[in-house]
Amino acid sequence: MSQREPECFGGRRIEEREEREKRDWFGLFEFGFFLILIGTILLVTPNVFSRIENFFKDFDLKAVEIYPNIFLPAPRSDHPGVYTAVMYFCLVYGLFEIIILLLRFAQKSPIDKKAGTLGGIVFWLGAGVLANTLVTDGSTFWFLFLGGLIVLIGLSIIVRSLATLFSRPAQK
Repeated sequence: MSQREPECFGGRRIEEREEREKRDWFGLFEFGFFLILIGTILLVTPNVFSRIENFFKDFDLKAVEIYPNIFLPAPRSDHPGVYTAVMYFCLVYGLFEIIILLLRFAQKSPIDKKAGTLGGIVFWLGAGVLANTLVTDGSTFWFLFLGGLIVLIGLSIIVRSLATLFSRPAQK
């Protein structure tokens, strides 16, 4: 019997099943908190549904011409209620991610989970800071907000990759 024979007859499937059975309880906890936080923001913000509706109705589809005949939509006026709700959501979720990261270190979670949480911290806290610019300065910084979100997505991926790369044990 060769070394690879158990692979051919399903020996690896048992290992894969055991690996899948190790649930990411922190990930499920994060998802639950995400839903609870959305519900809380919706309950705490007065007239939130009418504010969100007014926000989307206020978009001007030809607000800024970035290139000949290419336009980007932007809100015509400020919507501080919506911006404040988004800012609080991002900041609270970012702080919650910090707690999850500490718990992941305490429970000795795999490094890819810790790195993913670190990337989430960078994204959510950064998005909260960017949303704060909308709250304080209004829709004049709408495109700064959108561009900043794109940059934060890339930065989050870079942080996650660097954390994974630098935490690997040294090769002999």
